[in-house]
Amino acid sequence: MKDYDDAVLRYDGAQDRAREMAAAMLAEGDSVEKVVRVSRLSETDVLALRASFDLKR
Repeated sequence: MKDYDDAVLRYDGAQDRAREMAAAMLAEGDSVEKVVRVSRLSETDVLALRASFDLKR
């Protein structure tokens, strides 16, 4: 199980970094399409980030 747990932690960390990068790109005004392409997050995830970013303004 340790190998599985380590893999899950690495995946979660990579997803967190991708979301941070995507949020920064959205803050700079990059398009959703570009953020999806560069971050490799799903369009749904990027749109959710954009919505949360818009709410914080």
